Amino acid sequence: MLVRFEQLLLAALRRSSSLLFLVLAACATGSGSKLSTYTGPVMNFQKTGGANQTSAVITPNGAQGPSIDLGRYDNGATLRGTVSGQPVDMTVSGNSAKGIWGQGPINVQVEETGDTLNMNGLVAGQLSNWSATKEVIQGKIGLCAYQLGRVGTSYQGTSTCNAGQTTVQFPSNILEWKPINIAVLMALLMSTP
Repeated sequence: MLVRFEQLLLAALRRSSSLLFLVLAACATGSGSKLSTYTGPVMNFQKTGGANQTSAVITPNGAQGPSIDLGRYDNGATLRGTVSGQPVDMTVSGNSAKGIWGQGPINVQVEETGDTLNMNGLVAGQLSNWSATKEVIQGKIGLCAYQLGRVGTSYQGTSTCNAGQTTVQFPSNILEWKPINIAVLMALLMSTP
């Protein structure tokens, strides 16, 4: 009987120490953390073309993937992290975002006209001008030019950065982001091969 009591006590202590760890971890996660509250479904961004693939999990708090760790802070007013091994530090004000990506500036503006999101600026050291609707993504983003049309849940077509077919898929929860934040995410994820 004493052995059974010890087993129950050890099990209870393990559970309470696990609970204590979770509580401490939650307390250590400050209000500025990008991982502090999101527990929703995993939603992925995918870009494939030729031998290249870019992917990221998109949440209201940022985007994380093999080549991206970007946090959205202050309800999207600040974007910080790394993309393609380069640091990103941007501030968002109204319909524009400015900052540094790697060694150079990134400066993006967005304008909504009807159901079209028009974006332009300096991305990856290149003048860029692109637009997106529910049916089409077209224009130049950094080093890559796109002509993509909607096919099912993805956009498919051509890119100057990839030989053959290019496919881009955005998760539905991207619409939780402000239009300027969507433009910045597109700039960071679609501007290089």
